[in-house]
Amino acid sequence: MSTEIFPLLTKSTYLNTAYVGPMSKSLSVFRRKHEADYVQNGGEYKINAYKAIEETHETLANFFGSSPDNTFVVPNFSIGIRTAISLLPKKLNILMMTEEYPSLVKAFEERDFHVHKIKMQPFIEQAIEKRLALGDIDVLALSIVQFASGLLIDMKFLKKIKNQYPNLILVGDGTQFLGGHNFNFDSSPFDIVAASGYKWLLAGFGNGVMMISEAYLNIIQKKSIALFNLIFNGHFNILATASLKFAIEAFENNNFGLLMKKKEDLTQYARKLLNEYNLIDSWVSQRVQHSSIFIIKGEKDLHKKLIKNNIRCVPRGEGVRVSFHYYNTNNDLDRLLNVIKN
Repeated sequence: MSTEIFPLLTKSTYLNTAYVGPMSKSLSVFRRKHEADYVQNGGEYKINAYKAIEETHETLANFFGSSPDNTFVVPNFSIGIRTAISLLPKKLNILMMTEEYPSLVKAFEERDFHVHKIKMQPFIEQAIEKRLALGDIDVLALSIVQFASGLLIDMKFLKKIKNQYPNLILVGDGTQFLGGHNFNFDSSPFDIVAASGYKWLLAGFGNGVMMISEAYLNIIQKKSIALFNLIFNGHFNILATASLKFAIEAFENNNFGLLMKKKEDLTQYARKLLNEYNLIDSWVSQRVQHSSIFIIKGEKDLHKKLIKNNIRCVPRGEGVRVSFHYYNTNNDLDRLLNVIKN
């Protein structure tokens, strides 16, 4: 049972993975053993960690469908994305959405790029297509799942525009996506995807993953070792890196595809019921696909009410954000609805 794996689930109705993923009991035990190794071995602990980096990258690459040479452990999304775009040519025209994840926006705005923005909207793909048709955009940067609305970008659409604009550089923030959806980087249209590991990947703090395409390497005219040397310039968080590898292996050992099927079934059920009770915006049910993140509409004190009833969530915009991972159940959804109705 999930409550045996994640003790936090016994203490609350946890609908807050989009903010912080819970730590599993097995990861906690692993981390204690890992730190004990540091206590006993000191310098050898560090030497062994550097030897393990290649193996860690192979584990990540196998899971995400990418090349080990082009896959990296990073401290977090923000550092990873800044490292990758620091090697891009200057003065590129960047297309982004308003209301994007602030760290993604700042990463481009603080460098020598020309940033263009279009308003975030329910059918954002149409707006992107219209803006790209002007012909001046070099980079499209977006969150694959929007943190403030749960909107899941249409991957088929992205593949279509990548075919239409083969020189377009596609940059994805995968923090609200990786670990919550099946994904194969090499068959995706993206040139850069980075994500922090503490949310849907359930890997704790201080780690993340970044993947790059061969097309990106051709643009920057460097080999992947140049990026490796930038990322691992100085020491790295050995415990956090090992935790990410452990979390990915846990997904693999527990049939990640089956876990995602369970999560998708709950997502569709939640979308249906939340729409029937008029608790979410109508556009959510109109899209072909949506993530498992929902913004619940309600009275001003709805968040306080949910927290008082031990339902973990966060306020977002004019509503309350709830999110469902594979360990959530129909009972969690029913409890949410009962508290709101009562």
